[in-house]
Amino acid sequence: MEKRLYNCDYCKKDFLPTRRKIQKFCSTSCRVKSYHQKIKTSKALTTINSGIQTKKTSIDTISLAGVGNAAIGTAAVDLLKHAFTSEENKPATKQDIQNLAIKLQRYQRIRNMNPNLIGQLPYFDIQSGLLVYR
Repeated sequence: MEKRLYNCDYCKKDFLPTRRKIQKFCSTSCRVKSYHQKIKTSKALTTINSGIQTKKTSIDTISLAGVGNAAIGTAAVDLLKHAFTSEENKPATKQDIQNLAIKLQRYQRIRNMNPNLIGQLPYFDIQSGLLVYR
């Protein structure tokens, strides 16, 4: 243990340390009071600083040129994305889904078979899996 006296940072009294490390405060109550005083001081400074109005910089303001640059940049990115994305990887549109629904009807025309003697065309029934003439 140390033999010399230290000076308390809060109450400014001399004290003999009770721990091995260097102590800043003579007691827990002085340490807590110092903390609360520090918090009050920092809150007072923030309220004073918040009362002062700061001038807006050019970054904080919105300009027509900035909006135009953003629009041009977005359009350029969309154009490049469209140009470099293959057709297989593009998202399906509503029209694509409607065309797929038309193709996936129950009866599909078989194009490589000739009509029967009556002139009916051959169709494949998807539900039953049979050849049907209609």
